[in-house]
Amino acid sequence: MKLGLCTWSYNRTFAAGKLTLERLLHVCADELKIGGIDIIDGHFKHPDPAVLLEDMDYLLKIKKLATDLQITISAVSPGNSFGKDRESDEKCEVDKINKWTDVAYVLGSPNLRIFAGWAPKEKHAQLWPKVVNSIKACAAYSAKKGVTLAIESHNGGGYLPTSVETHKLLEEVNSLWVKLNLDTGNYQDPDMYAALKKSMPYATHMHCKIHKLSKDGKELEFDFDRIFRILKDANYRGFFNIEYEGKEEELEYVPKSFAMVRAFMKGYETF
Repeated sequence: MKLGLCTWSYNRTFAAGKLTLERLLHVCADELKIGGIDIIDGHFKHPDPAVLLEDMDYLLKIKKLATDLQITISAVSPGNSFGKDRESDEKCEVDKINKWTDVAYVLGSPNLRIFAGWAPKEKHAQLWPKVVNSIKACAAYSAKKGVTLAIESHNGGGYLPTSVETHKLLEEVNSLWVKLNLDTGNYQDPDMYAALKKSMPYATHMHCKIHKLSKDGKELEFDFDRIFRILKDANYRGFFNIEYEGKEEELEYVPKSFAMVRAFMKGYETF
């Protein structure tokens, strides 16, 4: 297993103008001492993939800096939502994800994290076929670029609140180029840990969710003993990228998050 960072961990710091992607790559190498990064779309210089693709010098600068610092860009993570009422809106979502696939290809990222999307619950059954067909269309494009689409289940009214819907979607899309960005804190199954275990065969990339840490760096919400037993039993060898979403100061608590996870990694001999 390889340890990395999801840039969302520093989202408030980015929003305050205290951090750039270039600076964060140096933090990953010199301070956090990790080998991977998952880049959220809003943390690039431009959040629009079409604009990024026109600014090739910038993309290549990011790629070269990551390479020089020996950091793998393990995923690029845009925001998207399939299953729109209007066909024109749905086509825009497909086109956007295809452009983000091109960005991931330029950066050398093997994974593009995507969402199924959000809609009122009463419309899920009606719009579900659109979600499936749109992801199939994006997969046909990403296959030509060698980029795997890593779907992330999400709460807040999303199409994939539990592992049941998530596995159903993966099975209906039925593409070698569509797998799972498995987040350790997003499933709303009655037994989240059983859901994680069932999902491991689909995982190409993972987010290590952290919401609450004590001042001395102890996990206060999730059972990391259970999580690491699941990872070890599955022989997971991909990136496990910390995604800190706590309320405390990110510049202080993200390093504490890494210290906590590293302690579990050593205990389970995952280095």
